Amino acid sequence: MAVRLVWRYRAIFVALCAAVIFFAILPFDTGQGGVPGPDLIYCLMAAWILRRPDYLPVWLLLGVFLLADFLLMRPLGLWTLILILVSEYLRRRVDHAEALPFWSEVGLVSACIAGAFVVDYLALVLLLAKTPPLLGQGLHALATIVFYPAIAIFSQMIGVRRLAPGELDSLGTRA
Repeated sequence: MAVRLVWRYRAIFVALCAAVIFFAILPFDTGQGGVPGPDLIYCLMAAWILRRPDYLPVWLLLGVFLLADFLLMRPLGLWTLILILVSEYLRRRVDHAEALPFWSEVGLVSACIAGAFVVDYLALVLLLAKTPPLLGQGLHALATIVFYPAIAIFSQMIGVRRLAPGELDSLGTRA
């Protein structure tokens, strides 16, 4: 039963990410100078990793992030690498995050979001690639930070909760 539940949540994560990617590639004309939207896949990943890291193995994240890079026409693999590194950092912080109140969790994830966007921008600059406007990147990071609490609450509502004290994850270990 526990294995089915894990696979069900993995399928839900992939379906949610597919919906986000689908709506991101729709040809909505926002005109020039619009406020960039949040990176909802990043928010979902962070919320789920901090609650149940066993639901999102690295291979699943790698596939979803690479598909998003392909379809959203980002530099192939750069954002994926950054998000994998952030996910592993958050995965290592799960034991420490249990004691964190919700707003401290939001602060931790906000710092990771800001760091990821800075690293992405600096990597593009160092590689002499075409970089998006710095203000646009800052607004994109800010929108992602603002949307994280809503995504974390949504994740709680669909059943992605932290383990209770003494409870074991699907791998038989304490997350």
